[in-house]
Formats: sequence, structure tokens, C-alpha cells
Amino acid sequence: MKTKFLIFVSLILAITSCKKEQPVVDYALFSGKINNTKEKELSVNGNDFKATILIHDDGTFNDTLKIPSKGYYSFIIGPERSRIYLDKGDQLVLSIDTKEFDESIKYTGTAAATNNYLAKKYLLEESFFLKGPKHYEELYSKEPLEFKNTIRQQKDAVIKLLSEFESLNPDFTLLENKDVNYTYLSKLNDYENSHKYYTKKEDFKVPEAYLDELKSLDLDNSEDFNNSPSYRQLSIFTFDRLTREIASRDSIPEEKAFLKNITQIKSKNIKDALIENMSYRVSVRNENAVALYHTLMEVSDDKELKEKLTSKYEKIKLLVKGTDSPSFTDYENYKGGTSSLTDFKGKYVYIDVWATWCGPCKAEIPYLKEVEEKYHDKNIEFVSISVDRKTQHDAWKKMIEEKELGGVQLFADNNFSSQFVVDYAIQGIPRFILVDPEGKIVHASAPRPSNPSLIELFDELNI
Repeated sequence: MKTKFLIFVSLILAITSCKKEQPVVDYALFSGKINNTKEKELSVNGNDFKATILIHDDGTFNDTLKIPSKGYYSFIIGPERSRIYLDKGDQLVLSIDTKEFDESIKYTGTAAATNNYLAKKYLLEESFFLKGPKHYEELYSKEPLEFKNTIRQQKDAVIKLLSEFESLNPDFTLLENKDVNYTYLSKLNDYENSHKYYTKKEDFKVPEAYLDELKSLDLDNSEDFNNSPSYRQLSIFTFDRLTREIASRDSIPEEKAFLKNITQIKSKNIKDALIENMSYRVSVRNENAVALYHTLMEVSDDKELKEKLTSKYEKIKLLVKGTDSPSFTDYENYKGGTSSLTDFKGKYVYIDVWATWCGPCKAEIPYLKEVEEKYHDKNIEFVSISVDRKTQHDAWKKMIEEKELGGVQLFADNNFSSQFVVDYAIQGIPRFILVDPEGKIVHASAPRPSNPSLIELFDELNI
């Protein structure tokens, strides 16, 4: 009996040892064909993840993505982007035509169902608004009741679409339901400030109880913060709003309200993100930048973030009124040749840093043209510097022609990495800068053309 048992065990071991061990797949495969593109690469971004994929001359691409976990990611081609959902082991094949970006997206492969749903979802969401850069203005200019009804209808339509995709992974369906709701709440949270911006009604306030749906929002949900981009945005923006409300209610500076508010957050990933988001306000635009810098240095335990913040702070100290302006040299001039900041010495220089893909930048164009017209014979030069990428060079020229842009139109030598942009600590556009006839800084973050205070500033300087 003992002999038979040993033979049986040996047989089992022999059988199991002959089975080939299955390799653990720690990547997703992303490939496809891009029609009508001049781009040489596309990028895939996610939470703590970024990868660049080469686009071949025939528009094809193929690469493995060692994503840290399953979740939402974005692929970016030139100025356009779209969201995808990937898990380790997925194979996703994209077909797209950049002339009809969102409308042309189609997926095949093992992850096709989930991502074809997402592609249809974005088209459905867009169908509620005007196409193009004006759609945000159209949405947020609506009156409160109409706005809320619109985003509710959009939310309900997306939930209905989701229910029609029966083959989706249940985990994804659960996550997507939550993400759709977070998107709705995020728009609700953004409404007051966005309505003020687009309608120029600075005293506008949402009706009482308008934001009641946000009262039960948990701002300390570490799991949703990692998994849902909409929750991540919502939690950061809601935290900002609550910080402003505390500052107003208690009549204290925002940096003190932030310090009071951040102590309520226990999740390290959320706390770090909130601190990093607040660090963008350590800038020449903020008159309380010094106090905010010290506040963030006090509450952060992220060594890398503190080093970056300190480097930025040291630059800001060099951008005060009366110091020599950082310069640019030999930027391509639309009218021919090149131009440098020193070419305009003897005149005030009002510099507009912009890009063709930037909606708020384009919104300032009519106002900038009005100001240029008003001061065309004065001692001031209007210089616009595009930070478009080299692949958008033709789009830059085309927009100058179509919009009949005046002033001096220049193309930066290395977009956002141009030394002039780096030296002025520019992280967002549009950005306006005023330099005096001696090349010294008057205002490192001057008022926008749409702001009446710009004319007041020019009058003070007797321009």
C-alpha cells in the first residue's frame, strides 16, 4: 500500500512539473494607426505614470505600457487627447483620424468594449454643447437652473449608455458609475466661479441650497482619489472652495485657512496632491506668495516637492518690480527675421505669452486688439510670444492670418521649456508681462487686456 501511494505521489509530481509556468504579464499593449498626423510621438499619461510612444512615418505605433495598476489613462496626440481604461494584460488597438479626432476613434483588441464605451461617452457628453472652444463658455454662462438641468440630463444620458454595454467588467461599471457622478458634482462645484468669469458678473452667487449635493462629499477617500480622475479633480477644487469660504468667513488670509483645512485630511496621497495644487499659487500673481510658501513648507513632508517649491520661490524673488527682466533672443518673427527683447529698448513692452490651443488665450484676443488700437501711436510695443510646439508652427501662422493679429508676433524657441518662460516661472497661460523702456520689470504678471485695470496701469505710467 505504501509503495502504491509513493508511486501515485510521484506521478502527480511528474505531471505538475511538466506544466509550463504561465508568465506574469505586467504591462498593457497599446498599438494602432493614426491617419493625417504630422506628430512623431504620442504620450500616455495617468496617475503617477507617463510614457512616450514613437509614431512611425506610416502613422502606426506599437508599444508596451508598464502601467502601475488598472485605471483611467489619457493618450495625447499633439493638442488633442482622449481618455482610455487599461489593465495589465490588456491589448488595445486604436484607429483614429486626427481631422475628426473624437468622432473617428475606434478600438479593437481585448480591451475594446470598455474603450469603445468611453469613446461613445465623450461624444455623447459633447452633444449637449456647442463644438469647439466656446462650449465651456456656453455651458457656464447658463442661468443656475438651466445649467443644473443640462448637466443632470448629460449625467442621466451617460448612465443610460453605460447600462447598454452589458459585456463590461462589473468592477469597471461600478467605478464608471461613481466617476460619472463625480463629474456631475465637479461641474456643479465649478459653476459659480466659471459663471463669474464668462459673464463678467463678479458679484454673482449661486442660490441658497444650490450646492447641497456636495455637502455629503467625502474629501478623504483615498481609494477613489487614486481610481477616479473626476473625484481627484472634484476633491481638489472643492477643497479650494472650502478654503476660500473659511478665509472669507473668518477674515483670515487664504494660506491660514488652507493650514486650518489641511489638518482635516488624513490620506497622504490626497494631502500631498492638495499641497502640490496650492503650490501653483506661489507665484508673482499672488501678493501673499511669501506667506504661502512658508505655510506649504511647514505642512509638507514631500522632499521633492519642497525642493521644487524652493527653486520656484527663489526665481519669484528675482521677478519683483524694478529688477532686470529675463530676456529672449532671436525668436522667429511672423513678419520675417528674428526679434529679441533688447530690440524694443526705449519703449514699454507688453508681452502676451499664449498658444493656439489655449481657450482663455484666444478669449483675450479681441480685447488685446482693442488695447493695441488705443495705444498704437504711444511709447509701447505689444509683443505676443507663442509657446506652441514646433509641430503647431503652421497652426500658429494660420491663426495670425485668420484672426488678423497685430503687434509683434513671435514663436518661442522651445515652447514651455524656453528659457524666457522658465525664468518667468510661467506654468499657465495666458500670461501678460510689462517691461519698462530700460528693460526692467514693471509687472511680472500684468492685468489681462480684458481687465480695465490694465488701462489704469498704463495711465499711471503716462504711456
